[in-house]
Amino acid sequence: MMKKHLVYILLFTLAFSACKKDTTTPVIGNVDDRLSATLTEYQTQLNGAQFGWKGYLLTDNEKPATFLFTFNDKNRTTMAADYRTAPVESSYRLKALQRPTLLFDSYSTLHLLADPTSSVFGGTTAAGYYSDFEFAFLSSSADTIKLEGTFNKSKLILIRSKSAAESVAVFTALNNVTEAAAKIRTYFKRTTIGGIECEVKWDPTAQVLSFSYLENGNLKTVTSNYYVSGLAVAFYDPLVIGTTTVKQISDVSYDATSFIIKANVNGSPIQIKEAITPLKLDVNAAQRWYNQMFANLNGTWVSDKAFHAGGVDDFCNFKNVAGYQNLWYAGPTVFGGTTEGLIAFVNNGLGAPYVLSRNPFGINSGIARFTLGTNAGTFTGTAPIAMAMSAARNLLYGGETVGSAQDWYLIPTSEDGKRYDMVRVSDAQAWISWRPR
Repeated sequence: MMKKHLVYILLFTLAFSACKKDTTTPVIGNVDDRLSATLTEYQTQLNGAQFGWKGYLLTDNEKPATFLFTFNDKNRTTMAADYRTAPVESSYRLKALQRPTLLFDSYSTLHLLADPTSSVFGGTTAAGYYSDFEFAFLSSSADTIKLEGTFNKSKLILIRSKSAAESVAVFTALNNVTEAAAKIRTYFKRTTIGGIECEVKWDPTAQVLSFSYLENGNLKTVTSNYYVSGLAVAFYDPLVIGTTTVKQISDVSYDATSFIIKANVNGSPIQIKEAITPLKLDVNAAQRWYNQMFANLNGTWVSDKAFHAGGVDDFCNFKNVAGYQNLWYAGPTVFGGTTEGLIAFVNNGLGAPYVLSRNPFGINSGIARFTLGTNAGTFTGTAPIAMAMSAARNLLYGGETVGSAQDWYLIPTSEDGKRYDMVRVSDAQAWISWRPR
C-alpha cells in the first residue's frame, strides 16, 4: 500500500513540474535577433567605405576578375570591372539564407560572367564562366571581407580602399605587375624562399603563380591563382614551400638594370631572377612529346600563340597573315611519306606551300634537336605568310640553311601529359606552347 502511495506522489510531482512556466531567458539571445544584428553590421561595414571596396573574384573555372564597388544604404551599388571599366549602378540586398548573404539582385556588370548565353560575354553555353551573383559571408575584419558563391562556389574578396588614388589604381595595379613579370626575358625564373631554391612559373593571363622545388630529389610544385592589390600579389590559397607558408608577395618592383623582380615574403626580401635551365629536367618528356604526336594527337601538335622570342609574343608575326588560325607541328600521317614539320593553318585549311620539313629529329640526354633537311619546302604564298614561316623556320632550326640545328627542352605543362612548352636551350629566351589538335 505504501508503495502505491509513493507512486502517486511521484506522478503528481512530475505533473506539477511540467505545468510550471519556464521564465528563463537564453543567455545567447534570440537567433533571429542575432542574425538581424549581424546583417546590420555587414550593411554598416559595406556602406562605411568612403572610397569603396576593391573586389577580387575567382570563378569556379578559375577566370579572374577585378572590381571596384561602392555600396549605399538604399540598397544600390555602383561597380566597375577590369573588363568593363565604366561604372554602372544596380541593386543589392543582404539576406539571411543558410548564411548571411550578399545578393546582387539586378542584372549588372558582375552578371556578365555568369550569363548562360555564350554570345553575350563568351564562356560556356548554359553556364557562362561558372560565376555567381549571390555570395555568402565567410569572414570579415575591418578592411577585408571574404565571401563564397552560393551556387558555383566562386571566391570573392573585398578589400576596403583607403584613398581615391588607391581606387583609381585598382585596375592598373594588375597591369603593372603583369608588365614587370613580362620583362624577365627567360622562360625559366628562380627565387629562394625560406632557404629553398624554387623555380617560378608566372602566368599573368590566367593570374596563376607556381613554385617548384626539390624535395628528397623529387620536383614538388605548389600553385595558386592570385590577385593584385597595390604592390602585393596575394594568393587565393596560401602556398606552403617547405616549412614556409606564403600568403602574398609584397612590395613587388622591377629592376631594369639587372632584369630582376624584387619583393618581400613574410618580411624577408626575395629576388626573382632569370635562369636558362630547368631546376630538374624530365629527360623522357621530349620522347613522349614526339611519340604522342603519332599515338593520340592525329599526327599533330597545335600552337595557338606560335613562337615567343626576345620578349615578344608572336615573334614571327603570324597575326599579319589573313585568315591565320594557328601553327601546327605535323607528322607523316598529315603530310604523307616521311615529311614532318611546321605548317600554318589558314582559312580552315593546311597551307601546303608553307611546310617546314625536317630531317632528322633527334633526342640527346632528354633534349630535342631539330635539324633542317634538304626537303625544307618553299614559300610560295603571300608576303606575310612567307615572312612569318621564314622567321619560324629560323627559330626552330637555328638557321635557314640545310644542316642548321637547334636544341629545345620539352616541358610538360599539364598533369595528363597532353600539353607541353618547348624552350630553346641556348638562352631560354624563345619558346612555344603545344596542345593536342
